[in-house]
Amino acid sequence: MKTIIKIAVFIITLPLICSVLIKSPMNNRVTEQFNTSKDDTSVINSAFQVTVHESRGDFCYSPEKMVELMVAAQIPEDIVFSQGEDYVETASQSVYDAEQEYLKALAIVLRTNLVYVWECEGCPENLDFDLTGLCVRELYMDAGEEEAVKKREIERAVAYTYGAVITKDKGVIAAPFFTSSQGSMLVGEMGDGDGFSLNYAYLLAKEGFDFYKILQRFYDGISVAIYE
Repeated sequence: MKTIIKIAVFIITLPLICSVLIKSPMNNRVTEQFNTSKDDTSVINSAFQVTVHESRGDFCYSPEKMVELMVAAQIPEDIVFSQGEDYVETASQSVYDAEQEYLKALAIVLRTNLVYVWECEGCPENLDFDLTGLCVRELYMDAGEEEAVKKREIERAVAYTYGAVITKDKGVIAAPFFTSSQGSMLVGEMGDGDGFSLNYAYLLAKEGFDFYKILQRFYDGISVAIYE
């Protein structure tokens, strides 16, 4: 009788034991991508604000909100984001969302440049966005469904990478990138082979590269860490 009871208890508790021992591949995949601990907190949003001069007036944004706007401005127009999660699985990667990996990489590149300029200007409480030479446009709440989908995807990616910047030799780097915008700051000419390519990064994401591997493809010897 005791043996039967032990067997019954084991069967009942087996799913619980498995749920503790087996972690989601999505969670495991994130491990070691940031040089941080769970207690690390970014100070970017509390360190400064960004002033943007628009036709309707001057507006101040937090750095993280500014990253959302910059990502929206830099995404090539021919890239269309799906409404679903768009999970894919490759031979070398766990299941993940390719579009999100692309947006995460781009968000980190743009945040890195924003922080780099801020540091170069002496870390002012208010950074004039014109000093970056980058382009920006608003994410309109009343846009069509396609823009609404893009907005949600951008917000997810920026939130996931909150405070993350590219570093090398313990310092934030200038992160050149190829873009179709009219921005001039830190932007290489198309085809010069130097820096982050927005179009090629998207193809890498579709091939199964996560955001960290995408960044490593374009920048040598770098780390991704939360800015503190």
